[in-house]
Amino acid sequence: MAHSVSQRVKRIFFWTYSVSVALVLVVAWWFLEDLEATTLEMDKQAEIEHFLNRHETDKIVRIQSAMLTLVYLPAGLDEVEELPIIFQGMPIPFEGEVDFLGQDYLVITNHIPEGTYFLAKDLSLFEHRESIMVTAMITLGGLAILISFILSVFISRTISKPLEQLTTDIRRARPSEEDARLPVTYKDAELNEISGSFNNYLDDIDHLIKRERSLVTMASHELRTPITVILGAAEVLQNRKRLHPDDEKTLLRISNAATTMSANIQALLTLVRQTNTPPSSVSFLLSPLLTDIINELAGVDASLRSRIQLETPTTEVSLKADRTMVRILLHNLISNALHHNKGQVFIRYNNTTLEVLDEGIKVAPQQASADTSSAQHSSGIGLYIVTLICDYLGWKFTLVSTPEGQTSVKVQLPASEAHSQVLPYTS
Repeated sequence: MAHSVSQRVKRIFFWTYSVSVALVLVVAWWFLEDLEATTLEMDKQAEIEHFLNRHETDKIVRIQSAMLTLVYLPAGLDEVEELPIIFQGMPIPFEGEVDFLGQDYLVITNHIPEGTYFLAKDLSLFEHRESIMVTAMITLGGLAILISFILSVFISRTISKPLEQLTTDIRRARPSEEDARLPVTYKDAELNEISGSFNNYLDDIDHLIKRERSLVTMASHELRTPITVILGAAEVLQNRKRLHPDDEKTLLRISNAATTMSANIQALLTLVRQTNTPPSSVSFLLSPLLTDIINELAGVDASLRSRIQLETPTTEVSLKADRTMVRILLHNLISNALHHNKGQVFIRYNNTTLEVLDEGIKVAPQQASADTSSAQHSSGIGLYIVTLICDYLGWKFTLVSTPEGQTSVKVQLPASEAHSQVLPYTS
């Protein structure tokens, strides 16, 4: 699953800032602990030096204050039982923190040449200040993380806003509209380079589309004249009624083929224009239309009727669409299946899907090269027309080859255009 650039920038900035803040707090805590140990060590040395310089070392000395308790015993005296409770039971030498009556004390006992001293210093004030400093550090760390989150949101939006604007401009761009191009006035030079390259790409697509439309339009107009001549000549020959019955069948095949080609040309002209006018829609039954197309194909070659299997559903399906376009679409699908397969062709449909499935018996290569080369060429044009018509009608078109060698062509009918109900017959 893809993530947005905004979210990625926000996460990267937030976690980078948060890890930096956490690292600073850890280092500050380590320095604080080291400062505490250094301060206590200096304080201890100062107390001992002050005691040795201010008091006689051959007498018992007891000093008691709010923060300090000190007892000194000269060498040779043993009055341990008269020591304050905090020193009783303490090994000599000893140095460390002791919890006494709910408060922490730094207790030191040690021998010196002149005697033995016992020192207990109350650490409550020092720890209170340490607690205030730790609370302040945690508060500042939390505030810094909150600020980092706000900054990450702001920075991510600042970075992603031009990209979102570029995305919006790209969605509005159209190859066929010269004024629908991307602006090249962004604040960031990289975005201007992207928009310029995209505009060049759109210009190339626009050129190809115009050239394709021009080619199809010119070819269609050039083909309409000879087809019109063929249809007119066929009609004249039919009206004279001087042809042999076999020649009449041949003439009918020529007339039907020319009519089909004329309809395809008209469809191409309609499709390549791609106007904004919606396709004309009329309601008609699908089954009579398919039957009409099958009869038309059988009129050209009677053997085709036995190869086409029309599976009609129990409930008739009616469509509301451009009937001419649908007829051309179905005619091309069925014709392609017949030309590329010498077996059966199955036509199945319901109110959502129409499928044309061949039996998978392919035309032999020799027969294909001798008899169906023109059919194969028209098949490519036919599938191209089918694709254009599906786009024109808003239908979905899929072509799938099965493992058994069959070819399945499915057209998905929009639910709003296909209805399972019986309507009055319209051919």
